[in-house]
Amino acid sequence: MNIGNALKLCRNTKMLSLAEVAERAGFSISYVSLIESGKRDPSVKVVEALARAMKIPTPIVMFLAAEADEINGLDRREVERLSTLALGVLRASPA
Repeated sequence: MNIGNALKLCRNTKMLSLAEVAERAGFSISYVSLIESGKRDPSVKVVEALARAMKIPTPIVMFLAAEADEINGLDRREVERLSTLALGVLRASPA
């Protein structure tokens, strides 16, 4: 699971700065940056706070963070389709 990449993808999709997300979630910019770069493994509560700060359902972040071997039983094309739909939802929702 790559939470950092998923959070960064969500943040960029919502066109939010690192500073905006960090402030909304109550964390330092450096801490959020370390999470996004994969240098820190956040707890579920931290992921929930960051998702909430971006107004994104936590399950979408978790789905986007899943590695191929973690999504058993889903066809690769289906995973790509679901990922595209999830990102479309993020783009359409207010930041």
